[in-house]
Amino acid sequence: METIGQSANDEKLAAEAMARVAADAAALSTEELELVNLDLQEATGTILGTLPEVMALRDSIVKELPAFDIKYVDKLEDYTLALRYAHAAYQTDIPMGNDLTELAQTASTLRERLLADARALSLHGLLDARKLDSLKGANGVKNVAQDLQMLSQIFQESWPKIQGKTATSVEDLESASRIGTRVTRLVGLLEQSPAQTEAVTEQRQRVFTLAIRAYDEARAAIAYVRRREGDVESIAPNLYSARGRSRPAAKPPADTVPGGGGVASTTTAAMPSVSPEAVAAAVAAQKGGAGSKEPFMS
Repeated sequence: METIGQSANDEKLAAEAMARVAADAAALSTEELELVNLDLQEATGTILGTLPEVMALRDSIVKELPAFDIKYVDKLEDYTLALRYAHAAYQTDIPMGNDLTELAQTASTLRERLLADARALSLHGLLDARKLDSLKGANGVKNVAQDLQMLSQIFQESWPKIQGKTATSVEDLESASRIGTRVTRLVGLLEQSPAQTEAVTEQRQRVFTLAIRAYDEARAAIAYVRRREGDVESIAPNLYSARGRSRPAAKPPADTVPGGGGVASTTTAAMPSVSPEAVAAAVAAQKGGAGSKEPFMS
């Protein structure tokens, strides 16, 4: 256990990685930003898993591709850790809307049930029907929240007369009050923090762009330096088609480009003629892009 704990202590902090790449993320133009279209938990796990083999090929990349910007390899870990950080920030900020949607449904159902009981009691003269006229109605989550609070209080005021004569319980009234307050709180937070939500969303998109670009460029470089072995997929899988890392028991006779609809090569002998430009085009095809971007920038 001590060894495991020590290995965890050796891990880099995602927040520190975020700070290191902040300038790179801010330098991206709006037009450069990539759409976040991957399961980021899975994607970042895959990238981190490839790092030992990617870094083992660093010297070969520098030697065979002197024009390649080696920062894509050197910063890949920081970009990936920063993406995990940005994604966590996004998840803790955005799900509030999902929580509110679920809670609003619960609130609406409880409101209808309490209102039905209140009307039945009013017909028997056990509850003042005029108080129900002040309810806001079911149109809008704010109104539902306010009605829950009001219904809770209306029931409590008449509780000595209605206790034991209604299916509504004290626990229902306490839940109504708490749910109404929680809904009101969440609505208020959402209304007051659109700028924060937008900032967190953009931060994630910017860091995603950095990470996915660096990984694609590293893949392109690896595909070139390992062109004779043809094992780029086992070293750095295509994030848009692979689900985890896998090593084939035997090398297939042809290297089919995932998602590209074509065959990259049919024989090992043909591999040395692959150019960096061709590799970049293959990577772009794997992502479903319309064209290629030059991966070997000086």
